[in-house]
Amino acid sequence: MEADIPLSANEIMERLFIKSKETLRNSYLNPAIENGLIRMTIPDKPNSKNQRYIKE
Repeated sequence: MEADIPLSANEIMERLFIKSKETLRNSYLNPAIENGLIRMTIPDKPNSKNQRYIKE
């Protein structure tokens, strides 16, 4: 990911060649959020279709 460029879960999945959103969340997104590497653009609505992720 590049700094200050928000990506959707689908865009991240495409870049990492991952087919399952569950795998993406459990193996990549949740650990990265917990470690402060990325943040959600809409933290109040984690399941929003407009949710994007930004590199910290």
